[in-house]
Amino acid sequence: MVVPTVHSRRRVLSWVAGLGGGAIAAAPAPGPAHRAAAHPAAYRPVTARPVAARPVTARTRTYFVAADTVVWNYAPQGRDLVDGRPFDATEAQVALPGPGRLGPAYLKSRYRRYTDATFTERYTGPDDDGFSGILGPVIRARVGDTVEVVFRNNTPYPASMHPHGVFYTEANEGALYDDGSATAGKAGDAVAPGATFTYRWQVPDRAGPGPGDPSSVVWLYHDHSAGMGVPGVQAGLTGPIVVTRADAATADATPCDVDREVFALFTEFDENLSPYLKDNIARFGRGQTLDPSNAAFQNSNRKETINGYLFGNGPSGTTDDHPALTLKRGSRVRWYVLDIGGARDAHTPHWHGNTVLVHGHREDVVQLLPATTVTADMRPDDPGIWLFHCHVDEHMLSGMSTRYRVL
Repeated sequence: MVVPTVHSRRRVLSWVAGLGGGAIAAAPAPGPAHRAAAHPAAYRPVTARPVAARPVTARTRTYFVAADTVVWNYAPQGRDLVDGRPFDATEAQVALPGPGRLGPAYLKSRYRRYTDATFTERYTGPDDDGFSGILGPVIRARVGDTVEVVFRNNTPYPASMHPHGVFYTEANEGALYDDGSATAGKAGDAVAPGATFTYRWQVPDRAGPGPGDPSSVVWLYHDHSAGMGVPGVQAGLTGPIVVTRADAATADATPCDVDREVFALFTEFDENLSPYLKDNIARFGRGQTLDPSNAAFQNSNRKETINGYLFGNGPSGTTDDHPALTLKRGSRVRWYVLDIGGARDAHTPHWHGNTVLVHGHREDVVQLLPATTVTADMRPDDPGIWLFHCHVDEHMLSGMSTRYRVL
């Protein structure tokens, strides 16, 4: 189990120790289907990006996004793929079913993209690489654009989409609190089950890369409909917004100077705070009488994850020999590293084998606090299978570790 510890490596680790160490969780079984038609997600080839920006005028980019209820599996491969073995007794507390805890699967909410306002056909595109896991669809824009999100709430609870970084009016904020606006302007703050709301966000210069940034930067969007957004975020409602500098963007607003973009969300999902807790007990409790106030039960519901996965597990095609993410040696890789959550969510992502460039500095560890992001560029030069994990000991040992491969 996770024990609070005082760390002196970095100030951020001292901060997290003062607030409390990580915790433990439970999971394994059939996972979400992230499959490509001919290749599993872990092997999916990456389409080369254009080498030069195309002259594209500012435009309105429309996305159709729904909050859907899904069954999510934190450990679909059912074993510790970081160490290449079955889960040990301690790991089993967070990754296997057992007495006094739920199984591997939980009802969660996910943002998912659709092709149009009928919300009948799921959108698939180059950003659907499987490794991004539970993250919502990438909302892209170049500086000067307007983003329009047609949002449908298909969950049984109120939900919203609150963006970071971009410009919005109070009516398009997606956050429920007393902002002094009229009742008519709050329709998007908590979209009722079954309802639809259209958000409009502008992307001015201040939403894009600054003087010391690379050609693109990442922001978060997430549910903010109730309780400061905690229930929806813990249920899974989080995603990325990527804004690219106008003179460095392709027609689809991707940066023209990178070959691959990778998204990595470091967070502890606390299922005790999810609005689905009672439903999960009824559906996955296997007939047990479970006490939500029991400390061991609560610990089993806390998942230290990367993109919603534990111990190197991942999308379909992930195995001991084939990690969830494969990068090409010498390619231009842009990592968008994200964090959201609570007091236990101070994280220090660490890449083994390769380094990244962040604001002109070489690093192999970056620092995150809740709702912060880091954009890091990598030119992988060291072939092999490498560890990628949170360097807070309790988080790493509780499942916040995965692997990537350089070929």
